[in-house]
Amino acid sequence: MKKKVTEVILVGLGSAGKRHLRAINFYEKRGKLRLVALVETSEKARAEFAALRKGLPVLPIAGSLPESPPADLVAIATPPTSHLDLALYAMEKGADVIVEKPMTLRVAEGKTMQDKSEQSGRSIIPCLTYRFYPGVQELKDFLTAGSFGRILSATATVRWGHDQAYYDQSNWLGTWEHEGGALMNQAIHALDLVFYLLGELPQDAVCRLAPPYHDIEAADLGMGAFSLDSGALVAIEGSTLTDPKQQEASIFLRYEKGTLSAGIKGGKISFSLTYDEKTKKSPRILRPALKRLIKRDGVGIIKHVGKAHTLLYGAVLDSQTACSDLPSAADGLSSLSLVLTLLEAAKRGHAVSYPSENFTLEDMKD
Repeated sequence: MKKKVTEVILVGLGSAGKRHLRAINFYEKRGKLRLVALVETSEKARAEFAALRKGLPVLPIAGSLPESPPADLVAIATPPTSHLDLALYAMEKGADVIVEKPMTLRVAEGKTMQDKSEQSGRSIIPCLTYRFYPGVQELKDFLTAGSFGRILSATATVRWGHDQAYYDQSNWLGTWEHEGGALMNQAIHALDLVFYLLGELPQDAVCRLAPPYHDIEAADLGMGAFSLDSGALVAIEGSTLTDPKQQEASIFLRYEKGTLSAGIKGGKISFSLTYDEKTKKSPRILRPALKRLIKRDGVGIIKHVGKAHTLLYGAVLDSQTACSDLPSAADGLSSLSLVLTLLEAAKRGHAVSYPSENFTLEDMKD
């Protein structure tokens, strides 16, 4: 019996949309995906894409997803404030949804998406892409087994430099209401990864924001800390102040019996998993993970190991036949709440309990 090809509609062809398109192209060539329509506001982008993909419907967007071919999957790569209406429409049409991070910018909207997902039986898959780098699932399994003992501290550092031209390309970038600053737009990936690996969520948070260096409204540098029930602390730095050519993110987790450090810089991934007791040998992580990916997608996936969107799409396509740990609407809500709790703490000037339920990004402007 011939295996069904998953049909996908891509909404948005900005910088995030291009990462989705690269992933779609990879799996189209392998007969696993078929792009059936592109939805994009920019007339210029539509014309350029239509010239490359003759015969493919390339549609404008006006508030919600227009009439389009039926699809199994809708990928939403538009600014965050448009995510809710697009996701609801896609689920109403019977499609599962891949949605860019943050899933929404309001907790209430995230709950609406989660409710619709549960009622319709359609999946919401937020682009919490750091979970899909090779070795992360193996690390999760190792840490969950308790081999390192209890967590003592964790640190996430995101130095994802951008110049002023980056912010000037779209009027929503660098605003509180539509983007949320470096902690929301850049650091959310690393925050999600740390708490995903820990398998628990915090009690409360403190945070400080620096005045923006770029000519923007929102903070381009924020530092904060969460406390866990155990008393352990999780520190976070989110910044776009560094050299755009040296974008990097890293995490460091200190346990009773060992240490995990991991990072990505220039598309290259690094891992270090070390027992304090020198006689204990650390498990192999990266090699088995790469073998698993090659078995699933072929040797060509090696060129994409630093391209997390491609790896996310591979996991989505694999979820029909394997036990893939895909992020859900609940995970999208948790990651949003982590950042909103930090921002509320910065605004209030004192510790704030997690999750931040009623605080919104508009409150940052008061």
